[in-house]
Amino acid sequence: MDLSSPRGTIDIYGEDIDYRNYIINTAREILEIFNYAEIITPAFEYTQVFSRSIGENTDIVSKQMYTFPDKKGRLLTLRPEGTASIVRAILENKMYSEKLPLKLFYIGNMFRYEKPQKGRMREFWQLGIESIGSDNPIIDAEAIWILNLFFEKLGFKKLALKVNNIGCRKCRKKFLEEFKKYLRPEKNKLCSDCRKRFKENPLRIFDCKKIDCTEVLKGSPDISYYLCSECKKNFEEVLKCLKILDIKYRIDKNLVRGFDYYTGTIFEIISEDLESAQNALGGGGRYDNLISDMGGADIPATGFAVGIDRTIILMKQLNIDLKKSDKKSKVYLIAMDKISQIYSTLILKYLREKEVVCDMNFNIRSLKKEITWARDNGYNFIIIVGEDEMKTGNLTMKDINKFKQYKVDWKNDKEKIIEIIGAQNID
Repeated sequence: MDLSSPRGTIDIYGEDIDYRNYIINTAREILEIFNYAEIITPAFEYTQVFSRSIGENTDIVSKQMYTFPDKKGRLLTLRPEGTASIVRAILENKMYSEKLPLKLFYIGNMFRYEKPQKGRMREFWQLGIESIGSDNPIIDAEAIWILNLFFEKLGFKKLALKVNNIGCRKCRKKFLEEFKKYLRPEKNKLCSDCRKRFKENPLRIFDCKKIDCTEVLKGSPDISYYLCSECKKNFEEVLKCLKILDIKYRIDKNLVRGFDYYTGTIFEIISEDLESAQNALGGGGRYDNLISDMGGADIPATGFAVGIDRTIILMKQLNIDLKKSDKKSKVYLIAMDKISQIYSTLILKYLREKEVVCDMNFNIRSLKKEITWARDNGYNFIIIVGEDEMKTGNLTMKDINKFKQYKVDWKNDKEKIIEIIGAQNID
């Protein structure tokens, strides 16, 4: 019997939970300021939700989706990304009838069947935003603003923003004609995947990281020359907003996004402290046709996604410590015997009613081992409870970081515990 976790999945615990919560809480604080509301969608959908939106010829749909029939033979798929599910939810619940733009964010697990590697698992967690119902360039700039601010708040330093405009369906058609004309004589130099993409979805060739393919692309046509006047104007206004917001950027003509639904402005943020092959932190862009393609009205939209697991790995790699100044002090009660444990529950009750983070030793060990355990697990104070403490009511309280010791009259002056903790928080 194999009781290990399935390949491509991980258990999240310990320090990684602290990082995960810090990332999510940082995002929530920012998104509240920008007036985004949370939405939660199912972990699986009918398969056509993804095949219709992401694109039949993308690697995700053709190779990576976890698809299975239910008991009635209907095809279901574990979500490989968040946007398509949210668009389905908006249409099904007629959320587009509300005042637009509709500004939503999500946090959830996604699933893709691909070769597991560091930062790329088969089950992974994402957070992202979707802004539905406006084609105003300020909305695009706001999405970029949020993404940039998010990584700044997490502690990333050398951030670089890459932007591009891949045009609307009308102007992109002319570019693709010229792009394929350029690639045709170079096609044999492309990898097998890109030769297939040449037929089915040539824009995806820009996603390839293989050296031969990137060399071929160096002389390729620039999509900016083929943008219609409306796309040009929109992109210029996005860039103008970024300048006003003092967000530095660089235009990358080879930047594309991995899904067919993207149109217009797209963006990606990278860390220049990391190797180029693994420096992408997050990205997104506009998808003005997706809602109508899925049977809804002609409603424009934009958004981005960030990999939570990958962000944790990169924070550790760059030695970015969590900001612990907002964390509450933790108190650990060390009871010396079974009777002391029962007595200690009164102290736990008092502390928890005062919203102090606290716990006690449920297994009796030596005092030295308990103090070491408390220090290793992030406790700031210990309170020792034994036979003498129960008789006299005088508790011994120690600050294990500053090596200070206090006596507290538990029966007559228990508030002193809170005062000691509060003084430490001020320090």
